[in-house]
Amino acid sequence: MITGIYDFTGTGLYIHVPFCFSKCAYCGFYSTVPDSEKISRYLQRLEDEASARLPAAAGNIHTIFVGGGNPLCPDLPGLKRIFEIVKNHVDLSSISEWTFEANPENLSDEIAAFLKELPGIRISLGVQRLDNAELELLGRRARITDVERALEICGRHFSNFGIDLILGVPGCQSIAPALAQLLEKLEIQHVSAYFLSVEPGSLLQQRIENHEFPDPDEADPDELFEVRQVLIDAGFEHYEISNYARPGRRCLHNMNYWKPGDYIGLGPSAVSTEAGLRCYNPADLGRWLADESPAFEQLSSVDRRNEYLMLRLRLLADGFNLTSFERRFGAQDDNFHSQVLWHIEQGNLAQENNVIKLTPKGIIFSDNIISDLFI
Repeated sequence: MITGIYDFTGTGLYIHVPFCFSKCAYCGFYSTVPDSEKISRYLQRLEDEASARLPAAAGNIHTIFVGGGNPLCPDLPGLKRIFEIVKNHVDLSSISEWTFEANPENLSDEIAAFLKELPGIRISLGVQRLDNAELELLGRRARITDVERALEICGRHFSNFGIDLILGVPGCQSIAPALAQLLEKLEIQHVSAYFLSVEPGSLLQQRIENHEFPDPDEADPDELFEVRQVLIDAGFEHYEISNYARPGRRCLHNMNYWKPGDYIGLGPSAVSTEAGLRCYNPADLGRWLADESPAFEQLSSVDRRNEYLMLRLRLLADGFNLTSFERRFGAQDDNFHSQVLWHIEQGNLAQENNVIKLTPKGIIFSDNIISDLFI
């Protein structure tokens, strides 16, 4: 179960920076190409939104995550302004982790030197693949020389940095051997490894529909297990389906999502959840700048039960305690218990005392397993 440094309460703060110099083929996140006027208006509106929404939670915010888009697009002056906005409304002494996503092509020593001073700083570097042809295939702006330079910068400035990888890219060799070599060179603390997915409206979806690119949903899971073995051999914990960390280096902000806990999202397309009320900011810079009201969704008891189950099963190292689950959501029916037992017998789930977890075999079928336990 979640204990020690991961057993905390509080609210996470997410800030969405909606700018990116180009759109990757697979990307489904909202972003727009920046210019100086857009950045200036974004920062002013961010200040206004923070002023309106953060004071009530200011002392209870323990993690901050700045994502995108490409959060480094505002460059050093813009990053300093984001810091000032947060400092104006949040008690920084309560921050145990502050994550910045970074793209390799515009991480500099100057930016790193500034970010290094943020409380609890960790960097999540968007590496994705370790081969130029594969980066080009995905529509990435960075090339291997950019990746190597950015990793060197991270190694010089940060004690806590991780990388994001994309697995299951059709026609590409396993990234596992190159990853093993990389881990021998650098003290990378965290690895997020996601299977390539087809996002609605993405260039990748268009290519698949036009038969210009194979459907990644048909890729076999071999690369996942090869990467998993490399990371376990290097001392990483496989703590969430797509996430690995060295001891004590899980992402605290994401752990709060997976508990699940409350979080506040600022910026266009950002999502918030507080006490079962979910808030969706408009996924458009112009509409957000115009102060368009967010959409609200009151999660039902069934929604909250299913979401809790899904998120806790994704936490491979922790799972969910059956007694606590029924205490929180009520006694479960015979079908639920029979489904749990069946998946245990099939080797997809494991039960230790009263804790239910996905097994390595179950990772492959996790969506189906979780769906079987939904109501």
